[in-house]
Amino acid sequence: MDVLNTKREELHVVIISTQKKWHGGEVQAALLAEGLRELGHRCSILCRAGCEFERRMRASNFGVYTFPNRCRSPIALFRIRKALKTLRPNVVHANDAHALVASGVAGLGLPTPLRVVSRRVDFPLRSTEHYKYLSDGLICVSTAVQRVCRRAKLSPETLHVVHDGVNPAFAESGSRQRGRRKLGVTPTTKLLLTVAKLTDHKGHTYLLQAMPQILTHFPSVNLALAGDGELRKDLEEEAGRLGIRSAVRFLGYRNDVPDLLAGADIVVQPSHMEGLCSSLIDTMLAARPIVATRAGGIPELLDVTHGNPAVAWLVPPKSSDALAKAVLAAFRDEVTATKRGQFARERALQKFTASKMVHGTLLAYAKVARQRYLDQAASRIPALRPFLESTVVDPVAA
Repeated sequence: MDVLNTKREELHVVIISTQKKWHGGEVQAALLAEGLRELGHRCSILCRAGCEFERRMRASNFGVYTFPNRCRSPIALFRIRKALKTLRPNVVHANDAHALVASGVAGLGLPTPLRVVSRRVDFPLRSTEHYKYLSDGLICVSTAVQRVCRRAKLSPETLHVVHDGVNPAFAESGSRQRGRRKLGVTPTTKLLLTVAKLTDHKGHTYLLQAMPQILTHFPSVNLALAGDGELRKDLEEEAGRLGIRSAVRFLGYRNDVPDLLAGADIVVQPSHMEGLCSSLIDTMLAARPIVATRAGGIPELLDVTHGNPAVAWLVPPKSSDALAKAVLAAFRDEVTATKRGQFARERALQKFTASKMVHGTLLAYAKVARQRYLDQAASRIPALRPFLESTVVDPVAA
């Protein structure tokens, strides 16, 4: 089956994910599937059996096919191959690198759909062979991620930036009164909130180290950390060593993030590496004041240039002192904090909705398909490449 001859309104996209838990990448995959379906495309799901992604996508009435464990066993590869052979999609969209390898290996010898993979983190690439040989294009969630891929010598023609997007109604559904009641904080308590997996690159340790300085000036401050992760025990112990354990709440995974955002006085994102940080988009839409670092793709969300208004306090990564000073500045200037929250909301509505992400992804599919068409044609008659590059109509959009 040739994806280049497929009409746009008849695309069949298979989204494959290998993750067990529900985090930002899975949220984006679900929003993409829903958005594709709303636009009249068919979308099927390939995922790990028993994972949260499977449960939620079945509940949303998608066709779901599963494989055991993390797709590394012969049985898993067999089931992935069987699903691809049955579904015969136009596009296979791998939501993570493991999914790319699994679908690429399992699909050997089958008709080749357009193969796309999302890259969501700005970590240096340890290996690039699977991206080069098993995918036709990469969708990077930020230009920061795109730069990392370019430094790894991946072909610039295969790299396409599509920012994450969120459903505005989700962030807007929160209640300040409900959120603060759930956390048992008084009306006079200053509440800081971080929504992030408890893992190293999210930088929680730097925020904890900033808390003694913050508490010196605002003794009633509480810090709520929403998210699970492998560092929870270490972070709890660090809070104890710093003497701030009573001011820090480890909330674990939460399904009521909109209420928590609405209840927060300031939302802090202390990452020292970050692909984009879609949870900050929820924060922007909730119009909450933000203190964040200039890590990875975060400045693309928050660092407005060309004379536009500031939407957040931005500080260097790995600086507890800078985090503390920015939080204190936001607390002391409530008028500016409120204005920046409103400006952030306007920016998110303009640039970072789920609808914009879905349309951006479809455009990326079209560009990837066009490049594959050019490469195939030019490989047969190399002398035609300059002519093809200047005249070929986008085959997916046609």
